[in-house]
Amino acid sequence: MALSHPSLIIASADGRSSGIVYTIESRKSLELNLSDLLINGRLEIFPHVEEKGLLFLNFKRKRLVLSAGAYVGLIPLTPHISIDVRPKMPVSSLARVLDTARRPLASISGVDRLYRTTDSNSDSIAEFLAENFLTALMPVWSGGLHKEYLRKSEITSYPSGRIDFTGTLPLWSRGQFHRVKSESFHQNIDIPPNRVLKGALHFLLRRMGSLKLKDRDLIRRMNDAFMEMPAVIGPIQSNDYQVTEGLLKRQLLPANRSYYFRPLEIALLILANKSVALEEHGHDVILETFILNFEELFEEYLRRILMRQTPQGMAVRNGNLEGRKPLFDDQKAPPAQPDIVLVATSTGQKLVAEVKYKEKPDRQDINQAITYALSYNTSQAVLVHQSKPGSKTGLSLIGTIRGIRISAYGFDLSVSDLTAEENAFAKCLFSVISES
Repeated sequence: MALSHPSLIIASADGRSSGIVYTIESRKSLELNLSDLLINGRLEIFPHVEEKGLLFLNFKRKRLVLSAGAYVGLIPLTPHISIDVRPKMPVSSLARVLDTARRPLASISGVDRLYRTTDSNSDSIAEFLAENFLTALMPVWSGGLHKEYLRKSEITSYPSGRIDFTGTLPLWSRGQFHRVKSESFHQNIDIPPNRVLKGALHFLLRRMGSLKLKDRDLIRRMNDAFMEMPAVIGPIQSNDYQVTEGLLKRQLLPANRSYYFRPLEIALLILANKSVALEEHGHDVILETFILNFEELFEEYLRRILMRQTPQGMAVRNGNLEGRKPLFDDQKAPPAQPDIVLVATSTGQKLVAEVKYKEKPDRQDINQAITYALSYNTSQAVLVHQSKPGSKTGLSLIGTIRGIRISAYGFDLSVSDLTAEENAFAKCLFSVISES
């Protein structure tokens, strides 16, 4: 196995290098020299890497063999090295898969990466941006809201600040010797950057009401953040976006308010109703790195496709939950838990499907499908897998045993028209159970 080389350097918010990133595919491995991982003679690997099953480590003499599992995303290994785990096969729209599966994006707090902004609209990414925005606002609450000195000019009998004699003389010429025109400067928090932050929270709260995902805890925390904003900060004004954008570009905020830059950057992204691309790196905005279990995501995505297109007289059940049953006829344990169970409600005819995050099913997968088919007393079992781009998709017969047809279904996530791929998948599986 050849030693891997870093694929890119991640830049932090100030443009400085913050670490080396190695890129590998899910379910693949790479080797690193242990000497490259040592810091002052110590091996400082983050404990969550193995504790959460994000990566699997195997030490071989002076080398470390890293194996990626089901998780994809940018995974920090040490304070200076991260592993960018990509899906094992291309995905044309990860955001669409997330939204269909109704899965939120998880993140690793304190670990950032650069993203490219897009005009796409995704519920999952909207929640991801909201989480990042709330995290970015924390230093604002602890460090204090930014204030600016604004000039106030008034005609008064009780002046404060500097007397404007040019404006006062006309008053005196009219015999109003008890009045003067004065100018003073007062601190004010009702300024464009604060209105932009408050406006972004208001925008998100309105949007969250229409999202399918609707994380109740997230909505509660956003509402708390909105209420934290003083009432004196008014609604966003027409030129606040441009003014704040200029402040960011020219870095015009005081040094002791540098913690404003990150939340303002995210707020402008939210107010522009933009999103970020998950499949590629960019240079537009810094957010926390996302991680997700692609194996679980692929399974839930396919199940949701079928649920969304269930014809009359059919039912789709999750074999891990309401669709499971005892494996044996005379024993309560162990359970049989196929990923998907299709049921023709009028006849009771069933089809069991297992989702495999791999290019093609192996012998162990076939044995599992046969076992579930026997347990559920069905003549149809399908092993759904992700097809390699350009390879055959759709249903193909693996073999028949004792009247049980074991088939494979190749689903290509790399196609540009995922809607057509989803429709073909649902139509095929429902037709299989109808014909049987």
